[in-house]
Amino acid sequence: MATLLEKLEKAVQNKKINSPFTTRDLKQWIKSFKIIDNATGRAYADTYIEGFLSSSTEGSTSTKTDKKLRKMGTNPESYVF
Repeated sequence: MATLLEKLEKAVQNKKINSPFTTRDLKQWIKSFKIIDNATGRAYADTYIEGFLSSSTEGSTSTKTDKKLRKMGTNPESYVF
């Protein structure tokens, strides 16, 4: 099963979500396309999404190994692959 990061990357490639995208864009995409957590079969909680963005960003201090997102330094913060 694809991870949320893999699903997001594919959605960006297929232009289902804009690039760069904000946290709000990501939450809207998850809701609109009914993206669910494969492990639980449930919708992603807002707190999970915010943590996901932080831990999936290059240069973050998380131990996650598949960091592919880059912060754009905008306000609100935008992300790209």
